[in-house]
Amino acid sequence: MKITLGGLGGTGTSTVGRMMAKKLGYDFMSGGNMFRQAALENNMTMEEFDAYTKENAQFRVDEVIDDKLKEYGCSNDDFILESKLGWWQVPDSLKILFTADADVRARRIMGDTDENRIAYTTDDFEKTKQKTADRNEVHRLRIKEIYGIEDMFSAEHYDYVIDTTLLSQEEVVDELVDLVSRS
Repeated sequence: MKITLGGLGGTGTSTVGRMMAKKLGYDFMSGGNMFRQAALENNMTMEEFDAYTKENAQFRVDEVIDDKLKEYGCSNDDFILESKLGWWQVPDSLKILFTADADVRARRIMGDTDENRIAYTTDDFEKTKQKTADRNEVHRLRIKEIYGIEDMFSAEHYDYVIDTTLLSQEEVVDELVDLVSRS
């Protein structure tokens, strides 16, 4: 089965995706990890790389990554792909949207020890929340410019929507593994 997970930062797509993949014995792919890798290869932080891709329209890292993910989705099965455009990259997948309250998402990001997070900080909630919102807007505008997609997180693109605000990672995994077993 092909499963795609989408959602704003801090909703749990990466963590839950890895946990689900392990539980199901599936491969796990992450568009965000590919973007982070591209930033490292260009000797930039995520924040610098986001700004660079915004200012240099000819540098289409999004399209390169999206093409790789589409190709992977066409030629493989039994995987979980975490990507903001997974529903579009792999249209024959079970498409799951994660949502969560903005304050909860910011707190989760603050608690994440991955120093490659663009909004990473452990001591300033409002700064983390603002940087996260700013990054989401930059990405939204880039996707709109490149693909003409107005709202990549519209529920209409997904088969299932899960609000992770009040759920533990394990509860989300259990609910989604149950969904997969019924699909």
